[in-house]
Amino acid sequence: MYTYEIKEKLAQSLRKIARKDRVLYTEIIKKILQIAKNPAIGKPLRNVLKGKRRIHLGTFVLIYEIHENESKIVFLEIAHHDEAYR
Repeated sequence: MYTYEIKEKLAQSLRKIARKDRVLYTEIIKKILQIAKNPAIGKPLRNVLKGKRRIHLGTFVLIYEIHENESKIVFLEIAHHDEAYR
């Protein structure tokens, strides 16, 4: 299992989501733990976001990076699909 880090931008979004939609918040936490066990489940991104991966959670997209040399996953942000790739 990889260790993981949640960046401040994602932590702020998670606090907002926890207040508004507890079910979505629980889904996100479960997905983070699932990715920590198997980080390759996310789809690799291209172009400007090359080196990052994403996984969909309803209408939201969770973006993260894998640092193989440190066995670490860095969760960067979660955004609505329409805003995630801007």
